[in-house]
Order: sequence, then C-alpha cells, then structure tokens
Amino acid sequence: MAEFDGIRAQLYKECLKEFPRARDKDIEVMKKYLAPKETETIVEVGAGNGMFSSKIAVMLKKGRLIVSDPSKEQLNEILSQKIKNIEVIEAGAEELELKKESIDAIWSFGAMHHCHHKSEAFQKFNQVLKKNGRLIIADVWSGSKLAQHFDDKVAKYCVTGHEVSFWTDEYAESLCYLNGFEKPKIIDLDIKWKFQSKKDIGIFLYKIHAMTKTSSEECLKGAEKILGIKKKGPIYELNWPMKILLSRKK
Repeated sequence: MAEFDGIRAQLYKECLKEFPRARDKDIEVMKKYLAPKETETIVEVGAGNGMFSSKIAVMLKKGRLIVSDPSKEQLNEILSQKIKNIEVIEAGAEELELKKESIDAIWSFGAMHHCHHKSEAFQKFNQVLKKNGRLIIADVWSGSKLAQHFDDKVAKYCVTGHEVSFWTDEYAESLCYLNGFEKPKIIDLDIKWKFQSKKDIGIFLYKIHAMTKTSSEECLKGAEKILGIKKKGPIYELNWPMKILLSRKK
C-alpha cells in the first residue's frame, strides 16, 4: 500500500527515533491488554515499522510473532532488526494467509481504521485463531476528539490524505457477532503522549502523520484546540483518546 511508503514512511521513522518515550503509554496498553504469554504465537496486524513488535517478541521467549503490514517499506525497518522469533508478512488485515487455527492472539493498535474491508478481515481473524483465541484491537472511534482531529487536520494536511473508516461500538459488536466472536468488551483508553516541550508536540504530529501541507506550528495549534494539552510538572501531555476492543473466538 503506497499510502505508507515514501516520505510518509520516512517521517514516521524519524519521529519515533526523535521521541522514543512519547508513546510509552501505548506500550503499557499493549502489556496490559495483549499480555503476551511466553509460548504463544501472536499476529500483529498493521505493525508499521515495528514500534510494538520488538517489545512483544521479547515477551514471547518460547513463542513467535507474525508481523503483518501492507507497506513493504515500513516492514523493512522490522526486518533490519533481525529478531529471530519475528516472521514478516507483507499483507493487509483482509489478506492474511496463515494456517487455520494456529494463532493464540491477534493484536492491532491504531491501524484498523485504514482497513476498508473489516468484514473480510474479521473472517480471516476467525480462520487463523485457535478456539478461544484472543482479539485485541485498539483504534480510533467515530465521534471522538481524536476522530475530529484526523478529519479536520490530518485529512487536510497529510501528504497522502486520510481516507479512513472509524469504528462505532455497534459496528464492532456486529462484526464480532457475524464472524464467530464473543460480544466484545469495549473500553475507553486514557492515553496521553508525553513530551519535554510544547514545541515537540507539533514536530511529532507533523512527522508521524506526514502533514507536509502545513507546518509543525499549525499542527500544534490544531492539536491543542481539539485534543487538549496539559503541563504536568516538566512534561507536556497530549490527549490521545482511543478505545480498545477485546473479544475471543467462540
């Protein structure tokens, strides 16, 4: 998928290297809700360049992580790390071709709103998960401040645009019902991205979303107005309100 290749992939890589601790809360979410067990086989859907991947792989001491993403350029970053228990697949969520009932858990963070064929994706998830296998999806929900930020700012200024499909509770429940999953538990995530200075927030957002049609200063203004920024001691916290869907294969 060309959307995450080229300048967008490069800027994404830069922002994570420049601000390695900004998204520590996201890692906490992964550890709490995915909670990998050391012998499991887990699939990470929409892994990007692997912010979560190496951390999950370390927790799977006797297990395996299958990393999938439609962007070859993003996946190259994971391949370059040469982590022994990571297998890389260039595929979108609806394109997963894995052995049936071979996976213990599927994890995705902030990626599934890019999937326009969620029903097909959930069919694939059902096929590859073992009975009672876990499905954990953290993402952007329609009507949230984060969805507003993406629709009002990112869609205008991202180099590739941002044509996406956000979630609703009702649609998430329908997808699970129709594709052999238990009724999901949907939980609000109080995520805050953390920075050493206010200026850093604008730079981070400019790069992570490749908002090259505007400036980092304008990115900061938009985020402060829509999402909200608070100073807590020496740290500036950017609200990043998401939800997480938790379910199991019946």
